[in-house]
Amino acid sequence: MLKQCVRCERPFRVTSSGVYLKRERCTFHWGKLYKVKTRHNNYHKQYTCCGGSSESVGCTSNPVHVWTGVVSGINGPYGGFVHTRRITDKPKVYALDCEMSFIGRGLALTKVTVIAFDGRLVYQHFVRPIGAIVDYNTRFSGITKSDISKSNKRVKTLAEVQRDLLQIIDANSILIGHGLENDLRVLKIVHKTVVDTSIVFKHSNGFPYRHSLKHLTKTYLKRNIQLDGQSHDSLEDARACLELMLWKVTTDKQEN
Repeated sequence: MLKQCVRCERPFRVTSSGVYLKRERCTFHWGKLYKVKTRHNNYHKQYTCCGGSSESVGCTSNPVHVWTGVVSGINGPYGGFVHTRRITDKPKVYALDCEMSFIGRGLALTKVTVIAFDGRLVYQHFVRPIGAIVDYNTRFSGITKSDISKSNKRVKTLAEVQRDLLQIIDANSILIGHGLENDLRVLKIVHKTVVDTSIVFKHSNGFPYRHSLKHLTKTYLKRNIQLDGQSHDSLEDARACLELMLWKVTTDKQEN
């Protein structure tokens, strides 16, 4: 299958089982392009990671190209998905966030965090993917090789995590998160009652544009998360999602 690297945009080939037909080093910028004003009141674009121009050679490299596991258009058929079941008639509220690393078949779950409505940690585990990891994505995920090594007793398989979560989250549970379609996809869980902060807090340009969780937290909660030089923390992100929705509900109630 011909894929496009999500970092350098070069094409590469990988089999449906995640085996690379050719291992080619990927050179890329991990930061984002932004506009900078010059002395002559002109603008040029440069990367946040190294200050390089839009035409500059990447400042970071990885042994292979990577992709998300999702392509434009129709995806699937998907296998190994489980559905949440009705356990109780009393709905509960949870916030969920996942960290992911790259394998040959795309992004794979490497950590999952679930917190309760009161912010209490309910469930958190590292997860070892079935496929070999080609990039831990540590800069953003915070995941390292030691986190999911066989010597770490806190590591579980995806099947074990699914079994655990189905005992916590039932079909009536309200699940809060940011970009939840990505979290549920790597968890391989089908759940219908979701509140997604990337949708609730609408972008001025409309869908499919979405604000980042970092931006929303800074704008509405007046707090900084995912600071430069620091990896994402699934516990911090889950709590930010929960607090954003509490802020939204409280604000809407006061206005009405």
